[in-house]
Amino acid sequence: MITPLLNAIAPLVVMMALGWGLKQRWVSDDSVWAGLESIVYYVLMPALLFSTISRAELTGLPWGHLLLVLYLPILIMGALALVPMAWRTHLSPAVRSSLFQGITRFNLYISLSLGVSLLDPQSFALLGLLAGAIVVLVNVLCVSTLVTLNAGQVSWRKTVIAIASNPLVLACLAGALANATQITLGIPEFLWLTLERLGQTALPLSLLAIGAGLSLERFSQNLSLNLYSGFAQLLLKPALAAGLVWLTGLDTLFGLVIVLLLATPTAPSSYILARKLGGDTSTMASMIVFQTLVGLGTLLAVLTLWQVVTGIRLT
Repeated sequence: MITPLLNAIAPLVVMMALGWGLKQRWVSDDSVWAGLESIVYYVLMPALLFSTISRAELTGLPWGHLLLVLYLPILIMGALALVPMAWRTHLSPAVRSSLFQGITRFNLYISLSLGVSLLDPQSFALLGLLAGAIVVLVNVLCVSTLVTLNAGQVSWRKTVIAIASNPLVLACLAGALANATQITLGIPEFLWLTLERLGQTALPLSLLAIGAGLSLERFSQNLSLNLYSGFAQLLLKPALAAGLVWLTGLDTLFGLVIVLLLATPTAPSSYILARKLGGDTSTMASMIVFQTLVGLGTLLAVLTLWQVVTGIRLT
């Protein structure tokens, strides 16, 4: 039962370790990795999402329950970061905004990498579409929260621009539109093959870039916040989603897709947003490193438990 999961997660660990090793020894220039991240973000990942979503069978799905189970745990996590609890009243707005990102965002690259190995094409297409739905929600929440906490006011203009210019959101929307209108039927096969080849390179390159961005000395910095955010992000959020799957009667295969999305570490792009909008970048960086290193182990535990409870066998 656990072997397929190990076979799916182990390559992720190896590729991130390879990225870290390359950064330490041979490719230390930060501009190289920044360029690679941009290529993945603006070209390769959108190609993967569009080509997958546009040709999937997505009609007849229980979208009301899917979005409820997907969104409610994220909103609850956001509330945990913002509600003033006794031991966190001393946190500055900048630190609190970084904590907010640390327990609401998700790592798209890790979830898609696992989805490729563990899900059938139909379920993987659903994973891509729901990932796009999360990207929309967390951008609205994180941009508005960071601006509000660090500038003292909401900037809807910044929020709308951030969402409207997000290439992952645009790729998901374009794929869904193409799927609904069937306009893709006239696209030549060689263009589909081109999109597929581009998409195939997105995940390994993104994992190399994640590994290159890890700084092991940050693992134990801000340990109390790392432990709090790690527990909320890696265990509590997927547990809430699992409970909602049971309460709503959602199909357990759909539940698996949502749990896979919500059980990943926080996104490396959280650091960029913290830097741009006044968050605490040191706290954000330590959360990213901590959750990425711990999160692959918790993912293995969460998905193994899901198999045991639901009887689904991941292959």
